[in-house]
Amino acid sequence: MGDDLYADLGLARNADGREIRRAYLDKAKVLHPDKGGDPEAFKKVERAYSVLSDDGKRAFYDQTGQIEGQGQGQGQGQGQGGMPFPFPFPFGAGGGGGVHVNMGDFFGNMFGGGGRPQKQARRPKGASKSHEVYLRLSDFYFGKSVRFDLERQIFCPACKGAGCASWNTCATCGGAGVQEQMIQIGPGMVALNRVPCGVCRGEGRQRGPACGNCESRGLVPQTKTLDVNIRPGASVGETLVFDEVCSDHADFDKPGDVHIRLMPFEEELDLVRDGAALRFTATISLVESLLGTKRTVKSHPAHTDGLEVVIPAGTQNGEVLCVKGKGMPSGDLFVRTEVRVSETERQKLETHKVLLQTLFT
Repeated sequence: MGDDLYADLGLARNADGREIRRAYLDKAKVLHPDKGGDPEAFKKVERAYSVLSDDGKRAFYDQTGQIEGQGQGQGQGQGQGGMPFPFPFPFGAGGGGGVHVNMGDFFGNMFGGGGRPQKQARRPKGASKSHEVYLRLSDFYFGKSVRFDLERQIFCPACKGAGCASWNTCATCGGAGVQEQMIQIGPGMVALNRVPCGVCRGEGRQRGPACGNCESRGLVPQTKTLDVNIRPGASVGETLVFDEVCSDHADFDKPGDVHIRLMPFEEELDLVRDGAALRFTATISLVESLLGTKRTVKSHPAHTDGLEVVIPAGTQNGEVLCVKGKGMPSGDLFVRTEVRVSETERQKLETHKVLLQTLFT
C-alpha cells in the first residue's frame, strides 16, 4: 500500500466530509508555498483531499488501498498492477499460456459478498436544536399554549430526497455497481480484479432527469408549527422535547429533536418564585409588629386585586409566616417580616420609657 491518505490529513478512517474539509484547510494554511510551507508536503495534502473528498474515489481507496487511475496494470514489485498487498502464488510464474486468477473471492469480503461496495453507514439521528421561550409568572402559574413556527428542510415528497425524477441503470457496469479489471501480477500471470464502478460510484444506477419540484436538491423548505403546551406550575428551566422535527439530512436516518426551554421573563414584582413556593417580604413598623397589621401582595397571579396577608401581633423581625396553598399551584406563600423603627417611634420610646416599663414588667 502506498501513502496513507488519512495520515496525510491527520484523520481517522471514519472521518466525515466536514472533518476532511476542515483538516485540509487547516493544513493548507500552514503548508501552502505562498505561506512559506513545504511544496511537496502541500502536494500530498492536496492529493489526499482530492481523493477523500470524493465518495467514489474514497470508496475505491478504502477497498483497494490504491488511488483510482494510478498504478493499474504496471506490474512492478509488491502491490504491482493495482494490488494493495503482496500476493504469493503456490505455482510457477512462468508458462507460455499464462495463468488467470479470479480475485472475486478475495475482494468479495470487501464488497459485501455480492461484489457491490457497501454504502457508508448513515448515522442514526441528527443533532438536536434548542430554543428558549420566555414566560411571565402568570404563564407559569396558570399554564399557557404557545405556537412556535420552525423553519426546516424536508426530503422532497416528489422524489423522496433523491433529487431526480427517475433512475437509469448504469450502462458502464450494467447495474452491478462494480467493474472487472485484468491486472498483471507477474510474468504470464494476470488477475481479475473487481472495483467499484467509477461512473455510478458503486450504485449500479445513475440519476435521470432532475426533479422539478426541488430542482434536484432533494430537499424543500417547510414551516413546521409546534404547539407548546405549558402545564400550570411548570418549572423554570423545564425542557419540552419535540421528537424528530429538525431538518432532514442525507447523512442521518432520522432528523434531530427540538428542545424548548422555559425561561422567566424579567418583571417588576413584589414577590419572587422559589420552586413551588412564592416569597414576599413585608416591611412593617414597630407599632405594627407589636399590635399586628395587614399587607397586600399585589403581584400574586391568582389575585388580580391583590392578596391580603394578616401579620399577627408580636411578630418579630425576620420571622417567616406561611400562608398555606397560596404559592404556585402546588406550593405555599412565605411572608418574611422586616421591622423598621421610625424616628418618631424612637422618640416616643424615649419619652414614654417609664410607662413602657410598667406595661411590660
